Amino acid sequence: MKPAYYKILILASLISLACTTRVSEWILLNALPGQYTLVYFHNNPVPETVKKKNKELIDGMQSANIHFKTVTRKEVSQPYYGLYYEERLFTQYKTPPEIKNLISSPLREKVASELMAGKLCVMVYLVTDIKEKDDSGRKTIRKTIEESPFGGIMSFVELSRNSSEENIFTSLLLNVEDDLKDINEPMLFGVFGKFKALEPLLGRGITQENINLMIDYMTAECSCLIKDDLPGTDILFNGNWDNPAPALLNKIIDDNPSLGL
Repeated sequence: MKPAYYKILILASLISLACTTRVSEWILLNALPGQYTLVYFHNNPVPETVKKKNKELIDGMQSANIHFKTVTRKEVSQPYYGLYYEERLFTQYKTPPEIKNLISSPLREKVASELMAGKLCVMVYLVTDIKEKDDSGRKTIRKTIEESPFGGIMSFVELSRNSSEENIFTSLLLNVEDDLKDINEPMLFGVFGKFKALEPLLGRGITQENINLMIDYMTAECSCLIKDDLPGTDILFNGNWDNPAPALLNKIIDDNPSLGL
């Protein structure tokens, strides 16, 4: 797994090619969220009850970054749903009740509301529920936010990977990279824009230096190279991203020009 902060550092250094709009604001206003596809795989004719359930799913997804399709495959013995991000399979589900909270959840609603309110980002700390592992990262994150000149416009939330209410959100985060599901370490995801999650910092990699590299990337002036190669994965969400509040970042930089250099 390539450390996220290497890529962030490279991108944040492209200031000479930049415009004055900051990365976080440009992505929120202009970048379209990456699309998910929910595929219903089956072999035999689809029962009317399942057709009805699938229609309910489709009707409820109108404002989410996802579309639905049905695929017939001879080798399918039991019907199932496959959730794909772009071309990559994220998760499989056997029945509609398993995907009841597919496109929204309380914590995702909270994160989106903070971004729409003009916040720079939301730091989502995915914890293991193992105290000795989680405490060190938690302390470092809080200290870094408190000491950052942008700390007042960042939010910090915790998510247990054992949460039943947020199990789909957890699964989405653990699919930001292919190998995260097998790593039992606390993870810090910087979430910004229209719910874009950067590759996480893991365990001992959750340091002030690395967190500040995340912040440097999101507060950097945007550039064509950044626009063409945006890092991170867009999280599935059904929110309306129209008319966000003005970016709070701009006033901080206007009042403290040296922070924009």
